[in-house]
Amino acid sequence: MKTLSLKKKKRLIIKNGIQYLIMPVTNVAMFFIKGRSVFVISKDARNYQFCKTLSEIEHQLDNKIFFRANRHTIVNINFIKAFTVCESNKLKVEMAIHVPEPYVFISQETAPLFKTWLCEC
Repeated sequence: MKTLSLKKKKRLIIKNGIQYLIMPVTNVAMFFIKGRSVFVISKDARNYQFCKTLSEIEHQLDNKIFFRANRHTIVNINFIKAFTVCESNKLKVEMAIHVPEPYVFISQETAPLFKTWLCEC
């Protein structure tokens, strides 16, 4: 019996209609939840529905590149344009590409982890 490797994913298989796309994780700008579905946003700002939960995805990605910003979003460090401190020390993150919501919000509790992650990665 084979044991599962703990290596981080380098590619995703994404169902797009009847076709399956192979997408390198370096081309993923972010993952987000809308309604009850999880979506992938590619570097060219296209949305694709994805069949895993954010928790499953989070454990399969390299945490030097991807950060769980909140309950609804995982972001790629290479697609973060800027961030602003807003009320109660929450962070408002602006992505470098067009995304469905103009900003990703990070809680006051998670903000220090996010800043450390940005500086160390």
